[in-house]
Amino acid sequence: MWNIVGQIVSAASGLAIGWLMPIMDKIAYIYILHPEAQISQYLKYQVEKKQLKKVWQTIKLRGEEFDKLTTRGLLFQITWAVLAIFTLTSTAGWFGKCLVMGLGLRILIGEWTEWLKNKEAMEKKLLWQVKSDWTEKEIKVYLWIKTAVFIWLIRMLF
Repeated sequence: MWNIVGQIVSAASGLAIGWLMPIMDKIAYIYILHPEAQISQYLKYQVEKKQLKKVWQTIKLRGEEFDKLTTRGLLFQITWAVLAIFTLTSTAGWFGKCLVMGLGLRILIGEWTEWLKNKEAMEKKLLWQVKSDWTEKEIKVYLWIKTAVFIWLIRMLF
């Protein structure tokens, strides 16, 4: 009984942390990678003034300005897929498996949402590391392949 409860708590914790990991990417963007960006300076000002509710609102309203997030880049996503395969085949515990899958799910949902809202911004975020131009069709194929890989990885869980 307690073993099952422990596994459920472990899985839920891993999923929650994986889902929240892109927030760490935004924090790194603000404080380390691009502190000179206007959005970074504005958010740091709000944090200094302890306007935490406004920080959250600003991130939601101006999220498209985070154009060079590591987790949204093509190279990271390829690395994530390799790491996910390794984790799912080599880890016995549910925490690590759910962490890597939670991160992947968050990125996948974010990309599909952005694709439907603003294809140009999504392309810019995906390809900033490789400095390449893809057609809309190529990006859509990439998203469908990534979705298929994610579903295949989900099947590996069970």
